[in-house]
Amino acid sequence: MALRLSPEVRRARIVETAMAIIDAEGHRGLTMAELARRCEMSTPGLMHYFPDIATLLVAVVQHRDERDRDTLEQRLGARPGEGASGESSDGAGPPARAVLDAIVDNIVERPWAAQLFAMVEADALDPAHPGHEHFRERAESLAAWLVASPGGPDDLAGARRVFAAMDGLQLHFLRDPEGFDLRAQWAAAADALLPA
Repeated sequence: MALRLSPEVRRARIVETAMAIIDAEGHRGLTMAELARRCEMSTPGLMHYFPDIATLLVAVVQHRDERDRDTLEQRLGARPGEGASGESSDGAGPPARAVLDAIVDNIVERPWAAQLFAMVEADALDPAHPGHEHFRERAESLAAWLVASPGGPDDLAGARRVFAAMDGLQLHFLRDPEGFDLRAQWAAAADALLPA
């Protein structure tokens, strides 16, 4: 019999379990029925929290973003956009290039998570997708962060070009992880796109 948990804890456990399945087996191995089984729930019970796989995958991507921010914080000593003590610093955080290089390292180290992100983001191009607004707002927020970061481009258009290059390079890497050197290709693109 499943433990009695608060809705917030249950939801968090579902997302953690889904992420563990994806990390181990890829997102294609994730089904609502299998996830419910691993969470010791019925499928209808799981669907009370996540009505469909698309909504679940958006929650997993949001969880992945938080996990990745924690990883960046450990590597850089501060969250992007924050000073070392954690307060908002309006551009006084780590240099943009260091953060972007760490993001690329994270893609290389966690390709299943990067693949999931790319697939869900592509699906969310449809305005009816439950993640459409999340990805639109995320892109705008990241572009604004990059402009405000030390060593970032001077305008939103430049920031968008940086992320467009990173996204395109990530797709090439995910298509051919053994044959495409993402770190080297990113370094060349960043040298061209970011201020000296």
